[in-house]
Amino acid sequence: MRRRSGPAFLTATSPTALWLDRAALRRHQWENRLQSILLLAGLGLLAAVTGSLLAGPDGMLLAAGAALLLLLLEPGAGDPAFRYVFGAVPLHPAQAPELYALTRELARRAGLSRLPMLHLIPSRQLQAMAGGGRDRPAIALTTGLLAALPPREVAGVLAHEMAHLRHGDLWVMRLAAAAAALTRGMGLLGSILLLLWLPILMAAGAVPSPLAILLLVVAPTVGDLLTLSLSRRREFLADAGAVELTGDPAGLAAALLRLERLQGDDWERLATRSGAWWLRWLRTHPTIRERVARLAGTVTSVPPVQAPRLDPVMHGMVIPQGHAGQRLARRWML
Repeated sequence: MRRRSGPAFLTATSPTALWLDRAALRRHQWENRLQSILLLAGLGLLAAVTGSLLAGPDGMLLAAGAALLLLLLEPGAGDPAFRYVFGAVPLHPAQAPELYALTRELARRAGLSRLPMLHLIPSRQLQAMAGGGRDRPAIALTTGLLAALPPREVAGVLAHEMAHLRHGDLWVMRLAAAAAALTRGMGLLGSILLLLWLPILMAAGAVPSPLAILLLVVAPTVGDLLTLSLSRRREFLADAGAVELTGDPAGLAAALLRLERLQGDDWERLATRSGAWWLRWLRTHPTIRERVARLAGTVTSVPPVQAPRLDPVMHGMVIPQGHAGQRLARRWML
């Protein structure tokens, strides 16, 4: 069976032989930001309409007040979640000076006021994640990721997580998840009240319109689908942000293709086997094919930021495996 080749821009002998189309990159970023704003507005409107159906103007004001309150909240620090949920260990600059040098340069280019604290998760899964906000940023990498990816690709993955912090994606997704949860709660409560009071309403001739009933029933599902769509848009935006930071779209694309080859994509396999194209609506991330296709629209003439080769055991550092709950979390959540 003939092996399918990757995008042509991945086969260049040197990244300096390519171009970076900054106009296309800015257009891509603008489109994703606009889509994110529209999705967030849709989530807010859905919560407001659901609240209005449930409790009239008071319900709409309650939804608006809850949304305003959430705007004032900042994401918590990411490092406690990394440590307590996944059993990560903080990685100090003396243990990985070259990796921190790369992180410091990316943070400078991203305009972050504080250097993200790096954490190492003892797992064979190939995964990276960002936590906290711009004031308390943190990034976690698994030992499997650092062992499997060459330096140039580590730089692309790290820049992707740095872009999430730069764009405030954790705050955006927390706001979206809260709006969806608010819609879900009000929709469920409205459905329960409708079932309980429907005989009385029918007897009194005050049955709500079919459209209002339908909206109460489907609003929770629509809210969740909008949240998942927003998550996919923010991943595209983080890819574009990573390219802006490194000037190396081929490096990130190569990392994505390597991750897919080594770790696979369960959602993609399920969609292929079942033929259910709508399964992609349930994804938090776009497919690798979609992400690489977008990256193929940009090329670079600037030498990329080079990541160091990093042994998963940092200078003899012993990485604890954590308790049973942390091992379970790494197995099912990474």
